[in-house]
Amino acid sequence: MKRYIILTVAATMLFAACRKEADYMPYTDENSKLAYNTYTEQFQYLWKCMSTGYVFWDVDTVDWDAAYERYLPRFESLDEKYKDSGYVRTAELNELYLGLVGKMRDHHMTFLVRNLHPAPGEADPRVIIRPGLLEVQSRDYYIESRAAAQAGMKAFLAGVAGQYTVAEQGNATAYIPEFGVNVDYYYCLFTLADGRIVPYLWTTNAALTPVMRDMVGDSAQVIIDRWLSVACNTPRSQLGGIILDTRSNGGGYQDDLDYVVGSFINERSVIFKTRYKEGPGRLEYSVWCPYYQDPNRNYHRDITAENIPYVVIVDINSVSMAEIEPMVIKSMFPTAYIVGERTYGGTGPLQPDAVDLGYGGPFGNSSAYNHYVYTSTFEALMNGRVSEGEGLIPDEEVLRKDDPAHSFKPQLDAALNYIANH
Repeated sequence: MKRYIILTVAATMLFAACRKEADYMPYTDENSKLAYNTYTEQFQYLWKCMSTGYVFWDVDTVDWDAAYERYLPRFESLDEKYKDSGYVRTAELNELYLGLVGKMRDHHMTFLVRNLHPAPGEADPRVIIRPGLLEVQSRDYYIESRAAAQAGMKAFLAGVAGQYTVAEQGNATAYIPEFGVNVDYYYCLFTLADGRIVPYLWTTNAALTPVMRDMVGDSAQVIIDRWLSVACNTPRSQLGGIILDTRSNGGGYQDDLDYVVGSFINERSVIFKTRYKEGPGRLEYSVWCPYYQDPNRNYHRDITAENIPYVVIVDINSVSMAEIEPMVIKSMFPTAYIVGERTYGGTGPLQPDAVDLGYGGPFGNSSAYNHYVYTSTFEALMNGRVSEGEGLIPDEEVLRKDDPAHSFKPQLDAALNYIANH
């Protein structure tokens, strides 16, 4: 899952000023050098780090103290097994850590531990647990991985003109250095039966910001600009509505809200709040800090005043900013409508480089210190609740699992039909 950045200069100064120093804090930062030599010590160290640095203790249902009492003897048994045989199978270690963290609330989390004494011949002596992925895969409407779904989306959009009346379409790819991957951008201009048009945008990551700020991707900029320009400048009588598609989008830049939200508001608004761990205690939080969204300087339309439908299509693989965006859109615009499936549930802001500002976030180094835990740096509050692990429930549920061909069309049909009738 790609991180999204929420810090401003003011917020950074606030975090630095508010931090408290503790007499003893096992959790330090990504380059933690606290060492351990046994499975028991490894477990105790990781348990303490999570106890200190995990940001969702107010909503997580795991009884962390009871887990310590339950698993400590089992890790002690692994040390005895190593003394007897000279190794411990990674599958046994995986079973213990899976029980310990496998149901935690943080859907961004990757919990990686290296086996200290693997069995001879084991090719990969690592334990890798992703609680969010495990929960998502357990849902009865889970079909396929995000990568597979993205491939299906690309194939579907390549043939979309044969299934709908399409006035314009285009696509582009831009390499995003921070992500280390290519991001794909697709634009369509649908024509409804009554002649009104609907601009549509889908991307594989929330990466409008690096393109529109002239860092990368001239051809992708044309795609994004066309979507925004049609949405903002088409006369109301000719515009049916707007569609943003975040299906199987792996997340990305928080500043993308400047385009998908800021282009359609008139005044500065609080769109969500965040807080961080300011002390080692599990419930030692900072105050909730508001995040403000300003109107976009280059694109503008008051879609609320003009009663323009704004539909967002989501699915089970929409994660991070790909579910933050529809959550914010839903809260900001009375004309917003969400179609598709309940989203992934990874809404906690991530900024691995900011761990020294508070007590939460990623820690460790898998090669040097035998562990790395990638976990949310901040907790987000939207519409009065923390949605971590839950995701966004759409206004209209349209599942792909009932379609034997795994078609993406029914969800787009629902979006266009809603616009056509409003």
